[in-house]
Amino acid sequence: MTSRNSFWASCRENHKRRIWVWIVAVLSQLLMYGGMTMIYLSRIRGFHADGSFKTPGEFEQAMCQAAKDALGFSDNLYGCIFILAAIIGMQGFSYLFEQRKVDMYHSVPVSKNRRFAVVYVNGLMIYLTAHLSGMVLGMILSAAQGAVNGEVLAEAGIAFVWNFFFFLVCYHLMILVVMLTGNRFVTISLFLAAAFYEIALNSMFERLRSVFFETYSVHFLQSRPKFSALYDYTSNIWQLKNMPDAAAAARLSMPLVGKWIGISAVLLAFGWFAYRKRPSETAGKAVAHRFLEPVFKVAAAIPAAFTTGALVYDTSYQNEALLVASMLAGGLIVCAVMEVIYDFDIRSLFHHLFSSGVALAGILAIFCVHKWDLFGYDSYIPAQNKVESIAISAGGYYDSYWDENWQYVEQGRFEADHMFLTDVSPVLTLVEAAGQADPEEMEDKRYVEILYRLHSGRQKSRRILVDYDDPDTEETLNRIFRTDAYQNGVFQVMQDQNLLENMNRIYYSNGPAQSVIPVEEADRLKAAWLKDMEQFDFTLVRHNRPCGVICFDYKNYNRRQLLVYNSFENTIAALKELEAYYPMELDAADVESVTVTCYHNELAEQENPVDYGIEARAVAETEAWDYTDYSVSETFYEEEQIAQILPHLYCNRVDAPWSRYKDLDDNYSVEVVFKRDTTYPYERDSYYFAYSFYAEQVPAFVAEATAYTGEE
Repeated sequence: MTSRNSFWASCRENHKRRIWVWIVAVLSQLLMYGGMTMIYLSRIRGFHADGSFKTPGEFEQAMCQAAKDALGFSDNLYGCIFILAAIIGMQGFSYLFEQRKVDMYHSVPVSKNRRFAVVYVNGLMIYLTAHLSGMVLGMILSAAQGAVNGEVLAEAGIAFVWNFFFFLVCYHLMILVVMLTGNRFVTISLFLAAAFYEIALNSMFERLRSVFFETYSVHFLQSRPKFSALYDYTSNIWQLKNMPDAAAAARLSMPLVGKWIGISAVLLAFGWFAYRKRPSETAGKAVAHRFLEPVFKVAAAIPAAFTTGALVYDTSYQNEALLVASMLAGGLIVCAVMEVIYDFDIRSLFHHLFSSGVALAGILAIFCVHKWDLFGYDSYIPAQNKVESIAISAGGYYDSYWDENWQYVEQGRFEADHMFLTDVSPVLTLVEAAGQADPEEMEDKRYVEILYRLHSGRQKSRRILVDYDDPDTEETLNRIFRTDAYQNGVFQVMQDQNLLENMNRIYYSNGPAQSVIPVEEADRLKAAWLKDMEQFDFTLVRHNRPCGVICFDYKNYNRRQLLVYNSFENTIAALKELEAYYPMELDAADVESVTVTCYHNELAEQENPVDYGIEARAVAETEAWDYTDYSVSETFYEEEQIAQILPHLYCNRVDAPWSRYKDLDDNYSVEVVFKRDTTYPYERDSYYFAYSFYAEQVPAFVAEATAYTGEE
C-alpha cells in the first residue's frame, strides 16, 4: 500500500511541474472539438434555412452526419495529436537535457523504473483527459442541437481508439528519441526525421524506379511505407470519413490499430531500454551514445542527397550528370552539417570522413543499382509454373468502380480484386514479345499493366509496351479478351447482382441523343448485352467503334457504361423495342448546320518539320507570335450537302476504347448544330456537338471548300 501511495504521490508531484502542458493539451482539444462541432452544425443549419432539405428527417440526418464529421474521423486532428505527442513526450523527460536537473533527480531515492513509469503514465493521463474533454464538449454541443444518435456515438468511440493509438505511436517515438539525444534542438530534429523517414525512403525508391526502370508500374501495386503510423493515418482518413457506417469504419481502422499497438510496444521497449542505458553525463550533448553518430549521419545523408538530386534533375531537364553531382554534393553537405551539430563546433565540418565516405558510397551504390538495373528489374519474366494467376490492364477502357459501401475504387484495385487469369501463357507470350520489340518501330504503341501472382504468395507488377497494330499482338490479346476472367475484371456490371439498387435513371446515348429508359428495364438490357458480349474480343474493339452507350446512373454520381457496337444485335433490338435506339449516323432533316475546320497539318509540319527537343520547343515558344494559322473553316447549311457529310462522321462524345487512332482524321474537326424545332432528343443544354471524320472519308466538296489559299 505504501508503494502504491508513493507512486501516485509522485504522479501528483510530477503533474505540478507540467501545468503548462496540461493547459496546452486541454485547450487545444476543447478548441478543436468545440470549434469543429459548432462550425459543422452551423453550416447545416444555414443550408436548412436556405431550404436545402425537403423533410425534417433529411435535416436531422444531415445534422447527425455533421456531428460524425466533427466527433468521428477528422482530417483536422492528426497534426494536433502529432504535436501534442511530441510536446508531452519531450517535456516529461526534458530534465535529461540539463546536467543539474539530472543530478538532482538521480539524487532522490527513487528507482529509474519508478521515475520512468511516473512520467510515462502522467503523459498518458494528460492526453486522455484533454482528448476526452474535447469529445465530451463536442458531444454536449451536438446533443443540445439534436444531432446525436447511436451511429454518432459508435463512430466517435471507434475514432477515439484510432486517435489514441496514433498518439501512442508518436508518444513512444518521442520518448525513444529523447533517450537517444541530449538537447532539445537535436531531439526535435530527430523526431521529425524519424516520423517522416520511411515516407522519405519510400518516395526516394519510387522516384528512382520510375526514372530508370522502363517496366516500373504502380497501376496494381504501389510501394507504401509499412511501419509509418503517420502515413497510415493520412492515407486512410478520407476513406474512413466517407464510410457509410461505424461497422465499415471499424473494419478498415482496427487492423491498422492492431499494427500500431505492436509498433508502439516495440518503441516503448526500446525507449525504456535506452533510458536504462543512458549515461548521466550525456545531458547537453547532441547524441547520448557516440556510436550512434555515424549511424544517424549515414541514414540522414542518403535520402537528403536524393532529394537534392531530384530537385536538380527536374530543373535541369533530366541531366544525369548533374543528378549525380548534386546527390554527392548534397550528401557531403549533410554529413558536414551533422558533424558540426554533434560537436557544436564549425571546425568539425570534415571530421569522421570514413562515415561520410560510407554515406557517399551508399548513395552511389543505390544510384548504380537503378541506373544499370543491376538486379534485373526490367528483364524479369516469371516462369510459367511459378505463376498462380495474372491480372492485366490492357488500357483503353475506363468505368466507374465502387465497392459494397459505394466507395470509389481505383481501376487497378478493382482489376486486381476481380481478374484472375489462370491461363497465363498468352500474357507471358505478350511480355516476351514486348521485350524483343523495338519501340521505335511500333505503329501504335500502348502500355499494358500486368500483375503476377506467384505460387509463393508474392505479387509483382510490371508495365510493358506493345504494338496494337501488330497482328501477333492482336491474336494474343484476343486470347486474353475472350476469357470470362478478363471480362469480369474489366466490366463491373458483370459482377452486379442487383442493378436496381440505388439506381437513379437509365439512358442510351449516341453522343447528342439521350433517350431515357425505365429503370425496370435494367436487367433486360444487361441480359441482352451479356449475350452480345459472347463475341467480345480485341479484334472487335480494335477495328470497330461503339455506335452508342447505355448508361446506368446511381447515387453519389456513380455510373455504369455498357458499350454498344453495331454487331450487338440483341442489345440494339432491345433498345428499338424500348424506342430508345438512335444510330450514330444522323438525319440531315434534324440538322441546322455543319461547320468543318481543316487544320492543314501538312503545311504546319512543313513549317516546323522536326522537333529537336527542349531547345527547339523553347525557341518555338518565344517565336509563337510568328506562328502561321493554316486552319480554314466552312459552314454548310444546305440539306443536300449536310446529307453527304453525316454518314462519314463519328461523335467524339462516345468513347471508343482500344480503337485505332488513325481510324479518325485528325486534320479535321466538325461541329454539328441541330434545329431547335426538331423532335430529335438531343441534349438541349449543348449548343453544338463535336464530331470527327472517319479517315479518308472527307467528301471532295468539303476538302475543296476548306482548302488553304493563303488569303486572310
